[in-house]
Amino acid sequence: MKQSARIPVLLLAACWLFGLGCRTANVNPPSPRPHTGYIDFYTDSDLVLSWEVKQWNDRAGKMEKVFSEFAPVTGNTLRLQAAPGNQRFQIWFINRATEGPLPVSLEVQDGKITPVHVGLLQVASALSDTKIYGSRPAARGYGRGVKITTEKEEVYRIEATPQPVLDYQPKERMSYWRVEPAP
Repeated sequence: MKQSARIPVLLLAACWLFGLGCRTANVNPPSPRPHTGYIDFYTDSDLVLSWEVKQWNDRAGKMEKVFSEFAPVTGNTLRLQAAPGNQRFQIWFINRATEGPLPVSLEVQDGKITPVHVGLLQVASALSDTKIYGSRPAARGYGRGVKITTEKEEVYRIEATPQPVLDYQPKERMSYWRVEPAP
């Protein structure tokens, strides 16, 4: 393979590897991994939520994404793994208007689950504009247009309450687990 042909292949491989950085490995194994604790962020909300969670990284001195995906998670529980000890997280929802991300500090224990009940409290309503750009055939070439729609959107405050630490079980066996209704 020529040197110039290898560069696009290497770039594609690097993008693929770095693109996997916001997801963790299987965080719902049949039994807990050694030297690992688990956090279950769960909600009672009927809203289908797209989570973004950041965790404090002491080495980097900043919050770093540990989970971010626009597609909602299956069920009402997002399970993450972390090293045992005091951990700091920041919770936010990509698909809901909120007052901002919420910081949460909690103790993670080896081989255990720390449940965190996450609530959404409606605090306001706001108007949001959506612009759809398009083109259509015209008498001479193509015409461009913009369709603007205004919708009322609810604004929420995120609240989180750590619960007592529990023995490890797959998340489907936890008392707070439930599958969200289809939208």
